[in-house]
Amino acid sequence: MQVLFVTQYGPRAASSRTRVFNYLPFLRAQGVDCTVLTVLPDRVIAGSQVIASRQPVRKGLYYLGAAWRTWSCGVRVIRWAARFDVLFIQKVIFPPPIRWWLRRSATPVVYDFDDAIFTTEIRTGHWLARWKEARNARGLPAMLSLSRHAVVENQYTGQFARRFCPVLTITGPIDTSPYDTMAARPAVARDKVVLGWIGSGSTVAYLDRIRRPLQSLAARFPSLRLLVIGAEWSAVGVDVECRPWVLEREAADLAGCDIGIMPIPDDPWTRGKGGFKLLQYMAAGLPVVTDPVGINADIVADGHSGYLVDGDQGWSAALQQLIEDADLRQRLGAVGRQRVKERFAQHVQQGHLLAMLRQVAGGAS
Repeated sequence: MQVLFVTQYGPRAASSRTRVFNYLPFLRAQGVDCTVLTVLPDRVIAGSQVIASRQPVRKGLYYLGAAWRTWSCGVRVIRWAARFDVLFIQKVIFPPPIRWWLRRSATPVVYDFDDAIFTTEIRTGHWLARWKEARNARGLPAMLSLSRHAVVENQYTGQFARRFCPVLTITGPIDTSPYDTMAARPAVARDKVVLGWIGSGSTVAYLDRIRRPLQSLAARFPSLRLLVIGAEWSAVGVDVECRPWVLEREAADLAGCDIGIMPIPDDPWTRGKGGFKLLQYMAAGLPVVTDPVGINADIVADGHSGYLVDGDQGWSAALQQLIEDADLRQRLGAVGRQRVKERFAQHVQQGHLLAMLRQVAGGAS
Protein backbone atom coordinates (compact mmCIF):
# COMPACT_ATOMS: atom_id res chain seq x y z
CA MET A 1 0.00 0.00 0.00
CA GLN A 2 1.29 3.44 -0.97
CA VAL A 3 0.06 6.48 0.97
CA LEU A 4 0.73 10.16 0.24
CA PHE A 5 0.51 12.18 3.46
CA VAL A 6 -0.13 15.89 2.90
CA THR A 7 0.56 17.71 6.18
CA GLN A 8 -0.29 21.27 7.13
CA TYR A 9 2.96 21.67 9.10
CA GLY A 10 6.31 20.00 9.66
CA PRO A 11 7.17 17.62 12.51
CA ARG A 12 7.89 20.38 15.03
CA ALA A 13 4.22 21.38 15.04
CA ALA A 14 2.32 19.18 17.48
CA SER A 15 -0.69 18.55 15.24
CA SER A 16 1.31 17.26 12.26
CA ARG A 17 3.84 15.46 14.47
CA THR A 18 1.25 13.50 16.45
CA ARG A 19 -1.25 12.98 13.63
CA VAL A 20 1.23 11.94 10.90
CA PHE A 21 4.98 11.99 11.49
CA ASN A 22 4.99 9.86 14.65
CA TYR A 23 3.07 7.12 12.82
CA LEU A 24 5.53 6.79 9.95
CA PRO A 25 8.06 4.35 11.51
CA PHE A 26 5.25 1.96 12.49
CA LEU A 27 3.49 2.21 9.13
CA ARG A 28 6.72 1.62 7.22
CA ALA A 29 7.51 -1.38 9.42
CA GLN A 30 4.09 -2.76 8.43
CA GLY A 31 4.95 -2.49 4.75
CA VAL A 32 3.26 0.84 3.98
CA ASP A 33 5.17 3.00 1.49
CA CYS A 34 4.80 6.50 2.99
CA THR A 35 5.51 9.76 1.15
CA VAL A 36 5.08 13.12 2.90
CA LEU A 37 4.30 16.48 1.30
CA THR A 38 4.27 19.45 3.73
CA VAL A 39 2.55 22.77 3.05
CA LEU A 40 4.25 24.82 5.78
CA PRO A 41 7.59 23.29 6.82
CA ASP A 42 9.18 24.00 10.17
CA ARG A 43 11.19 26.96 8.91
CA VAL A 44 8.06 29.02 8.16
CA ILE A 45 5.56 28.09 10.89
CA ALA A 46 6.46 30.96 13.25
CA GLY A 47 3.88 33.07 11.45
CA SER A 48 1.11 30.75 12.58
CA GLN A 49 1.55 32.06 16.14
CA VAL A 50 1.27 35.74 15.18
CA ILE A 51 -1.91 37.43 16.46
CA ALA A 52 -3.65 39.18 13.57
CA SER A 53 -4.92 42.11 15.65
CA ARG A 54 -1.41 42.86 16.96
CA GLN A 55 0.67 42.32 13.82
CA PRO A 56 -1.76 42.47 10.87
CA VAL A 57 0.90 43.07 8.20
CA ARG A 58 3.05 40.14 9.30
CA LYS A 59 -0.01 37.91 9.64
CA GLY A 60 -1.24 38.97 6.21
CA LEU A 61 2.12 38.11 4.64
CA TYR A 62 2.05 34.76 6.41
CA TYR A 63 -1.40 34.02 5.00
CA LEU A 64 -0.29 35.01 1.50
CA GLY A 65 2.71 32.70 1.72
CA ALA A 66 0.54 29.92 3.11
CA ALA A 67 -1.97 30.37 0.28
CA TRP A 68 0.76 30.14 -2.36
CA ARG A 69 2.26 27.03 -0.76
CA THR A 70 -1.21 25.44 -0.50
CA TRP A 71 -1.76 25.94 -4.23
CA SER A 72 1.72 24.62 -5.01
CA CYS A 73 1.20 21.48 -2.93
CA GLY A 74 -2.25 21.01 -4.43
CA VAL A 75 -0.79 20.99 -7.94
CA ARG A 76 1.76 18.38 -6.87
CA VAL A 77 -1.00 16.25 -5.35
CA ILE A 78 -2.81 16.35 -8.70
CA ARG A 79 0.35 15.29 -10.51
CA TRP A 80 1.28 12.50 -8.07
CA ALA A 81 -2.08 11.09 -6.90
CA ALA A 82 -2.35 8.26 -9.40
CA ARG A 83 0.79 6.68 -7.94
CA PHE A 84 -0.84 6.19 -4.52
CA ASP A 85 -3.53 4.01 -2.99
CA VAL A 86 -4.62 6.64 -0.44
CA LEU A 87 -4.26 10.41 -0.08
CA PHE A 88 -4.11 11.29 3.63
CA ILE A 89 -4.65 15.04 4.00
CA GLN A 90 -3.90 16.43 7.45
CA LYS A 91 -5.73 19.70 8.13
CA VAL A 92 -5.01 21.28 4.71
CA ILE A 93 -7.97 23.07 3.10
CA PHE A 94 -7.29 23.16 -0.61
CA PRO A 95 -8.82 25.88 -2.83
CA PRO A 96 -11.92 25.03 -4.93
CA PRO A 97 -10.11 24.07 -8.18
CA ILE A 98 -7.94 21.53 -6.32
CA ARG A 99 -11.01 20.20 -4.51
CA TRP A 100 -12.84 19.85 -7.83
CA TRP A 101 -10.05 17.61 -9.10
CA LEU A 102 -9.85 15.59 -5.88
CA ARG A 103 -13.58 14.74 -6.14
CA ARG A 104 -12.93 13.24 -9.55
CA SER A 105 -9.71 11.43 -8.64
CA ALA A 106 -9.73 7.66 -8.45
CA THR A 107 -7.45 7.81 -5.39
CA PRO A 108 -9.51 7.86 -2.17
CA VAL A 109 -8.96 10.68 0.34
CA VAL A 110 -8.71 10.45 4.13
CA TYR A 111 -9.03 13.81 5.89
CA ASP A 112 -7.61 14.39 9.39
CA PHE A 113 -8.26 17.46 11.54
CA ASP A 114 -7.40 17.89 15.20
CA ASP A 115 -9.18 21.15 16.10
CA ALA A 116 -12.62 22.66 15.57
CA ILE A 117 -11.46 24.39 12.40
CA PHE A 118 -15.07 24.90 11.32
CA THR A 119 -14.90 27.82 13.76
CA THR A 120 -11.94 30.05 14.69
CA GLU A 121 -9.58 30.38 17.62
CA ILE A 122 -9.16 34.15 17.25
CA ARG A 123 -12.39 35.96 18.11
CA THR A 124 -11.13 39.52 17.77
CA GLY A 125 -13.31 40.67 14.90
CA HIS A 126 -10.19 41.45 12.87
CA TRP A 127 -10.84 41.04 9.13
CA LEU A 128 -8.10 38.42 8.79
CA ALA A 129 -9.76 36.33 11.49
CA ARG A 130 -13.16 36.75 9.80
CA TRP A 131 -11.66 35.74 6.46
CA LYS A 132 -10.10 32.64 7.99
CA GLU A 133 -13.38 31.69 9.68
CA ALA A 134 -15.31 32.12 6.41
CA ARG A 135 -12.75 30.08 4.48
CA ASN A 136 -12.86 27.25 7.02
CA ALA A 137 -16.66 27.32 7.22
CA ARG A 138 -16.82 26.65 3.48
CA GLY A 139 -13.65 24.64 3.05
CA LEU A 140 -13.89 22.04 5.80
CA PRO A 141 -17.29 20.66 4.70
CA ALA A 142 -15.99 20.63 1.13
CA MET A 143 -12.87 18.67 2.12
CA LEU A 144 -14.91 16.21 4.18
CA SER A 145 -17.51 15.70 1.46
CA LEU A 146 -14.83 14.55 -1.00
CA SER A 147 -13.22 12.23 1.56
CA ARG A 148 -13.75 8.50 1.98
CA HIS A 149 -13.01 8.73 5.71
CA ALA A 150 -12.16 11.33 8.40
CA VAL A 151 -9.91 11.12 11.46
CA VAL A 152 -10.78 13.40 14.40
CA GLU A 153 -9.75 14.04 18.02
CA ASN A 154 -13.06 13.77 19.89
CA GLN A 155 -16.82 13.37 19.71
CA TYR A 156 -17.44 17.12 19.27
CA THR A 157 -15.47 17.32 16.04
CA GLY A 158 -16.66 13.83 15.14
CA GLN A 159 -20.29 14.94 15.18
CA PHE A 160 -19.44 17.60 12.62
CA ALA A 161 -17.45 15.24 10.39
CA ARG A 162 -20.10 12.47 10.42
CA ARG A 163 -22.41 14.72 8.43
CA PHE A 164 -20.12 14.09 5.45
CA CYS A 165 -18.26 10.78 5.80
CA PRO A 166 -17.41 7.91 8.19
CA VAL A 167 -15.19 8.86 11.14
CA LEU A 168 -12.32 7.33 13.12
CA THR A 169 -11.72 9.03 16.48
CA ILE A 170 -8.13 9.06 17.77
CA THR A 171 -7.49 11.31 20.77
CA GLY A 172 -3.87 12.46 20.74
CA PRO A 173 -2.20 10.10 20.34
CA ILE A 174 0.92 10.63 22.40
CA ASP A 175 4.27 8.93 21.99
CA THR A 176 4.96 7.92 25.58
CA SER A 177 8.52 6.68 24.99
CA PRO A 178 10.30 10.00 25.83
CA TYR A 179 8.32 10.15 29.09
CA ASP A 180 9.13 6.51 29.90
CA THR A 181 12.78 7.48 30.10
CA MET A 182 12.02 10.39 32.41
CA ALA A 183 9.79 8.28 34.65
CA ALA A 184 12.57 5.74 35.11
CA ARG A 185 14.77 8.36 36.74
CA PRO A 186 14.90 8.35 40.56
CA ALA A 187 12.82 11.03 42.28
CA VAL A 188 14.72 14.20 43.16
CA ALA A 189 13.85 16.16 46.29
CA ARG A 190 12.96 19.79 45.49
CA ASP A 191 12.45 22.79 47.70
CA LYS A 192 9.75 24.09 45.33
CA VAL A 193 6.37 22.74 44.28
CA VAL A 194 6.29 23.39 40.55
CA LEU A 195 3.11 23.88 38.55
CA GLY A 196 3.72 23.14 34.88
CA TRP A 197 1.99 24.63 31.83
CA ILE A 198 3.02 23.97 28.22
CA GLY A 199 1.64 25.69 25.13
CA SER A 200 2.18 28.64 22.82
CA GLY A 201 1.50 32.34 22.44
CA SER A 202 -1.97 31.59 21.07
CA THR A 203 -3.10 29.77 24.24
CA VAL A 204 -1.09 31.35 27.06
CA ALA A 205 -3.89 33.88 27.69
CA TYR A 206 -5.88 31.00 29.20
CA LEU A 207 -3.62 31.29 32.25
CA ASP A 208 -5.32 34.62 32.97
CA ARG A 209 -8.37 32.59 33.99
CA ILE A 210 -6.56 31.40 37.11
CA ARG A 211 -4.50 34.50 37.86
CA ARG A 212 -6.29 35.18 41.15
CA PRO A 213 -6.09 31.59 42.45
CA LEU A 214 -2.38 31.50 41.60
CA GLN A 215 -1.74 34.79 43.37
CA SER A 216 -3.64 33.62 46.44
CA LEU A 217 -1.83 30.29 46.56
CA ALA A 218 1.57 31.93 46.03
CA ALA A 219 0.95 34.14 49.05
CA ARG A 220 0.13 31.11 51.21
CA PHE A 221 2.83 28.79 49.82
CA PRO A 222 6.16 30.59 49.29
CA SER A 223 7.60 27.38 47.80
CA LEU A 224 5.20 27.51 44.86
CA ARG A 225 6.54 28.17 41.36
CA LEU A 226 4.93 28.17 37.92
CA LEU A 227 6.90 26.94 34.92
CA VAL A 228 5.51 28.26 31.61
CA ILE A 229 6.91 26.38 28.61
CA GLY A 230 6.57 27.86 25.14
CA ALA A 231 5.29 31.37 25.91
CA GLU A 232 5.67 34.45 28.12
CA TRP A 233 3.33 35.12 31.07
CA SER A 234 3.56 36.81 34.45
CA ALA A 235 1.44 37.61 37.49
CA VAL A 236 2.18 39.93 40.39
CA GLY A 237 3.30 37.94 43.42
CA VAL A 238 3.73 34.64 41.56
CA ASP A 239 7.15 33.07 41.01
CA VAL A 240 7.01 32.40 37.26
CA GLU A 241 9.73 30.95 35.06
CA CYS A 242 9.15 31.20 31.31
CA ARG A 243 11.12 28.75 29.22
CA PRO A 244 11.20 28.40 25.42
CA TRP A 245 9.72 25.22 24.02
CA VAL A 246 12.28 22.76 22.67
CA LEU A 247 10.96 19.47 21.30
CA GLU A 248 13.98 17.48 22.45
CA ARG A 249 13.63 18.86 25.98
CA GLU A 250 9.88 18.96 26.59
CA ALA A 251 9.66 15.56 28.34
CA ALA A 252 12.49 16.50 30.70
CA ASP A 253 10.97 19.93 31.34
CA LEU A 254 7.64 18.42 32.30
CA ALA A 255 9.31 15.74 34.41
CA GLY A 256 10.72 18.60 36.49
CA CYS A 257 7.19 19.67 37.48
CA ASP A 258 4.90 18.40 40.22
CA ILE A 259 1.44 19.30 38.90
CA GLY A 260 0.18 19.90 35.35
CA ILE A 261 -2.41 22.61 34.76
CA MET A 262 -4.70 23.33 31.80
CA PRO A 263 -7.12 26.22 32.37
CA ILE A 264 -9.41 26.60 29.35
CA PRO A 265 -12.66 28.46 28.62
CA ASP A 266 -15.77 26.75 27.31
CA ASP A 267 -16.51 27.95 23.76
CA PRO A 268 -17.05 26.44 20.28
CA TRP A 269 -13.29 26.40 19.58
CA THR A 270 -12.10 24.87 22.85
CA ARG A 271 -14.73 22.11 22.80
CA GLY A 272 -12.86 20.73 19.81
CA LYS A 273 -9.42 20.71 21.47
CA GLY A 274 -7.70 17.38 21.91
CA GLY A 275 -6.41 17.87 25.47
CA PHE A 276 -2.85 17.15 24.39
CA LYS A 277 -1.39 19.12 27.32
CA LEU A 278 -3.17 16.74 29.67
CA LEU A 279 -1.80 13.72 27.84
CA GLN A 280 1.71 15.13 28.14
CA TYR A 281 1.36 15.86 31.86
CA MET A 282 -0.11 12.45 32.57
CA ALA A 283 2.52 10.65 30.49
CA ALA A 284 5.11 12.44 32.64
CA GLY A 285 3.41 11.10 35.79
CA LEU A 286 1.92 14.42 36.88
CA PRO A 287 -1.50 14.85 38.51
CA VAL A 288 -3.54 17.31 36.47
CA VAL A 289 -6.02 20.09 37.11
CA THR A 290 -8.24 21.38 34.32
CA ASP A 291 -11.64 22.75 33.42
CA PRO A 292 -14.23 20.10 32.36
CA VAL A 293 -14.37 21.27 28.74
CA GLY A 294 -14.76 18.92 25.78
CA ILE A 295 -12.46 15.91 25.72
CA ASN A 296 -10.88 16.90 29.06
CA ALA A 297 -13.73 15.18 30.88
CA ASP A 298 -12.88 11.92 29.10
CA ILE A 299 -9.12 12.13 29.53
CA VAL A 300 -9.14 12.91 33.27
CA ALA A 301 -10.66 10.49 35.75
CA ASP A 302 -11.81 13.07 38.27
CA GLY A 303 -10.37 12.40 41.70
CA HIS A 304 -8.26 9.50 40.42
CA SER A 305 -5.76 10.96 37.93
CA GLY A 306 -6.44 14.63 38.64
CA TYR A 307 -9.25 17.09 39.12
CA LEU A 308 -11.90 18.62 36.89
CA VAL A 309 -12.67 22.00 38.41
CA ASP A 310 -14.68 25.13 37.67
CA GLY A 311 -14.13 28.69 38.84
CA ASP A 312 -11.62 30.28 41.20
CA GLN A 313 -12.77 28.33 44.23
CA GLY A 314 -12.50 24.98 42.48
CA TRP A 315 -9.04 25.75 41.13
CA SER A 316 -7.79 26.98 44.52
CA ALA A 317 -9.10 23.97 46.40
CA ALA A 318 -7.71 21.38 43.99
CA LEU A 319 -4.29 22.99 43.72
CA GLN A 320 -4.04 23.50 47.48
CA GLN A 321 -4.78 19.83 48.09
CA LEU A 322 -2.06 18.75 45.67
CA ILE A 323 0.47 21.32 46.89
CA GLU A 324 0.09 20.11 50.47
CA ASP A 325 0.13 16.37 49.81
CA ALA A 326 3.13 14.92 47.95
CA ASP A 327 1.84 11.35 48.36
CA LEU A 328 -1.44 12.33 46.72
CA ARG A 329 0.46 13.85 43.82
CA GLN A 330 2.38 10.64 43.34
CA ARG A 331 -0.72 8.42 43.50
CA LEU A 332 -2.77 10.49 41.08
CA GLY A 333 0.22 10.88 38.76
CA ALA A 334 0.76 7.11 38.64
CA VAL A 335 -2.90 6.48 37.82
CA GLY A 336 -2.84 9.13 35.10
CA ARG A 337 0.29 7.72 33.54
CA GLN A 338 -1.21 4.23 33.37
CA ARG A 339 -4.44 5.65 31.93
CA VAL A 340 -2.55 7.36 29.11
CA LYS A 341 -0.52 4.27 28.29
CA GLU A 342 -3.67 2.11 28.11
CA ARG A 343 -6.01 4.47 26.23
CA PHE A 344 -4.24 7.35 24.51
CA ALA A 345 -0.73 6.15 23.68
CA GLN A 346 0.49 5.97 20.11
CA HIS A 347 1.25 2.26 20.36
CA VAL A 348 -2.42 1.66 21.23
CA GLN A 349 -3.90 3.83 18.48
CA GLN A 350 -1.61 3.29 15.50
CA GLY A 351 -3.12 -0.10 14.67
CA HIS A 352 -6.55 1.51 14.30
CA LEU A 353 -5.15 4.00 11.81
CA LEU A 354 -3.45 1.26 9.80
CA ALA A 355 -6.65 -0.79 9.68
CA MET A 356 -8.63 2.18 8.40
CA LEU A 357 -6.05 2.98 5.71
CA ARG A 358 -6.13 -0.63 4.51
CA GLN A 359 -9.92 -0.56 4.44
CA VAL A 360 -9.99 2.67 2.42
CA ALA A 361 -7.31 1.41 0.01
CA GLY A 362 -9.10 -1.91 -0.42
CA GLY A 363 -12.43 -0.22 -1.09
CA ALA A 364 -11.11 2.10 -3.80
CA SER A 365 -12.87 1.65 -7.10
